[in-house]
Amino acid sequence: MELQENKNQLELGNDFDFNDRSNMLQFKIVYWGPGESGKTTNFLRLREKFDLLRLSKGYSIETTEGRTLWEDSLYLLFDFTLNDVKFNIITHVVTCTGQERFLSTREYVLDGADGIVFIGDSDPEKLEQNKRSFRELVGFASTKNIPYQVQLNKRDLENAIEISKFKIALGLPLVDSYPDGSKVVYPTEALRGKNVVECFKHIVLQVIFEYFKE
Repeated sequence: MELQENKNQLELGNDFDFNDRSNMLQFKIVYWGPGESGKTTNFLRLREKFDLLRLSKGYSIETTEGRTLWEDSLYLLFDFTLNDVKFNIITHVVTCTGQERFLSTREYVLDGADGIVFIGDSDPEKLEQNKRSFRELVGFASTKNIPYQVQLNKRDLENAIEISKFKIALGLPLVDSYPDGSKVVYPTEALRGKNVVECFKHIVLQVIFEYFKE
């Protein structure tokens, strides 16, 4: 398959065929980032957006203060076509807690991940937490060649950090987009759902690309 030429034309669909077990794939997407950056809010927006494509209702394990204790988990169903061949895909969406005292649970949740979405916080006072969490992520993912996308959430904050400053702090390219069309940083407002689905689609397509590239 000439996948590199077709990558930008890949589209996720909602015509999943339960009776067709051929060409069925399953991927795991993990949402990662510092505490209270918006991982669970992303999860909730995806659950709402893809309500008719959910294999289950999903679940969320939280503390009494409403913070993620272990993980949020959801299964979504899609189809996509590549070179006139239709594939059915089951996508397991998981968030991991950002609380620093639960590092060991993050390693467990990351196990078996095919793609990662890093959720940064636009609050300037959270920049060091963003940097620390991103370094942790890169340390886990780099040896396994797991693709990832980066979000900068809470762009509606009045004092939101400049995206260029965020990129420099994390060591990301200063350009707007990569050659495949995905943004280096997706500016999001997860409470409103702004750019949440777009970022999710690009990480799924990146995972598909990596799968067929091998």
